[in-house]
Amino acid sequence: MLATKSCTATCVIDGIAVTLTFFPDTGVLRITDTTGVRLRETRWAASWHSLVTTFRELSETPVEDRADPETLFGRQNRGFGRIEESMATFS
Repeated sequence: MLATKSCTATCVIDGIAVTLTFFPDTGVLRITDTTGVRLRETRWAASWHSLVTTFRELSETPVEDRADPETLFGRQNRGFGRIEESMATFS
């Protein structure tokens, strides 16, 4: 089996530093806190570039005009739920 290299970025969501790790071969998107604890894991059906663009656009969009994060990231594998509310506000 050939493993592809994961794509990783660190960003701040509602004052919390998180790491986004995307595995393009499986589409798995993992969001972890600074200690490596998984906060959320879901599937992203598009490319890494699309994910980064989505986050950038969300950060530039007024809060009242933002899409529901459950629509973007789904409900499966909700993780520990510590950033459920934070996902609504990207900074």
